[in-house]
Amino acid sequence: MTLTLRSDSLDWALDHALNFGDTTMFPLPFEYEAIKYDWLNVRAFLAGQDVLNWVVRPHRAMLSPKAKYGFRVMTQLDPLDFLIYASLVKEIGPDIELARIASDIAFSYRCLVGTGGQLFDPGIGYSSFKIKTEQVLDGDASISHVVAVTDISDFYPRIYSHRLENALHNSTHRNSHVKAIMHLLSGWNGSESFGIPVGNAPSRLLAEATISNVDDALLANGVRFVRYNDDYRIFATSYSQSYRHLAFLADVLYKTQGLTLQPQKTLTVPTSEFRRRFLPAPEERELDSLNDKFGVLLGELGLSDPYGEIEYTDLDPDQQKIIDSLNLVEIFREEIAKDDPDFGIIRFVLSRMGQLGDDSLVDDALDNLNSLHPIFPSVVGYLRNLRSITPTRSAEIGGKVLRLLEDSLISELDYHRMWALDLFTHSTEWDNETRFFALLGAARDQLSRRKLILAMGRAKQRHWFQSQWRSLFDEPHWPRRALLAAASCMPADARNHWCRSVEPRLDPLEKAVMRWAKNTPF
Repeated sequence: MTLTLRSDSLDWALDHALNFGDTTMFPLPFEYEAIKYDWLNVRAFLAGQDVLNWVVRPHRAMLSPKAKYGFRVMTQLDPLDFLIYASLVKEIGPDIELARIASDIAFSYRCLVGTGGQLFDPGIGYSSFKIKTEQVLDGDASISHVVAVTDISDFYPRIYSHRLENALHNSTHRNSHVKAIMHLLSGWNGSESFGIPVGNAPSRLLAEATISNVDDALLANGVRFVRYNDDYRIFATSYSQSYRHLAFLADVLYKTQGLTLQPQKTLTVPTSEFRRRFLPAPEERELDSLNDKFGVLLGELGLSDPYGEIEYTDLDPDQQKIIDSLNLVEIFREEIAKDDPDFGIIRFVLSRMGQLGDDSLVDDALDNLNSLHPIFPSVVGYLRNLRSITPTRSAEIGGKVLRLLEDSLISELDYHRMWALDLFTHSTEWDNETRFFALLGAARDQLSRRKLILAMGRAKQRHWFQSQWRSLFDEPHWPRRALLAAASCMPADARNHWCRSVEPRLDPLEKAVMRWAKNTPF
């Protein structure tokens, strides 16, 4: 038995990575641009593989912040692994969707494969989940006097492999695809028999397939509920009925999935209290209002990209008045002064200030990372979007970011160090290149080393790269590809000699990186 992937599925998988990212928590690896450049060769290689016997490649897993003091482990797959994984899931995605309960009960990650790498229906999501909750409460009052709220503890990391396999077999007759997916998971998990890679879209659809039988059991038992991912809201006529439904859910979860509910997030409240605590809070209404106002402006400007650049000075007085009325700087400062700031509002403000290229919040953001560290990628994204700032100001900001790596909360997690250094891998505008070599010598993790190699390439620190060609294969895979790309900063003769000497030993992804870098040298 063999299984090969269709070329159109591989095309779709690459589009998905380029348009939606390979994870929600990591910067998109430059390798995807290299793969795009060398796609005919890479696709031919992948299309010729029997994925039932594919040997998985080194992935990256690290702690990332979840709220102020919580953590979770996120995974970034090797780009070739991801393309195979995404292609397999895409090909059985419609089957999984057909096996699920109605989309007006389970609102998370409804499969709708589309062009450009789309995997999920953009019209169904968390906002639909909230709207449906309100509709149930506003309907027949006799069916809902109380609401139980709960979610699953450690959902993705605790999904058992054999239960996922059973769920997939119940969803699709493409047994070879199921076998290939389980083969990949076994390679990534090693000796563990549970867990799926956290943070990417294909895994989300597999999780939905796994939990589908729990949804079916609730419906069969007459439970009125809605669900988004691992978040359940159960409607009941009394506390005793609510308790009975929660107990049934807990029992089914444990017996069929080996999962448990989070006790600290499980409660039953009267509908009036539920409305006050869980339906749109003042912060959410404020965010909706901000979005509406910005939407008016985008409509007037005719911008098809809702996050496209906006030059304030090019706006007419009425349009400038809309921007001024938002008072984004004051909103940001009010939020960060709170003990429990609303990260949704802060992300909105940072993205819009970046869209405007306004650096007014740089110091506020970087000086308040003790509270903003869970959304540090949004801070970095804001900095990257700044425009029309002087080289002196850019160097000052770059120096401040690098100082965070010396002695601050940002210096403690590989995840934060990776995001801080990512700023320097795309351009030289942040200066401070004289510090890269010392930082590389002190780097204690592969992620930082990879980012610093890329930053040194952007800064054209050729002397270092000219001494590295003999040790290329001493580097682990992820830093090795960074070295292949960044060494393109060397003079053409030296670069070409190096490429000729190492090419016979490169794997297909490394060859794509080398070809891309030769075409667009750092």
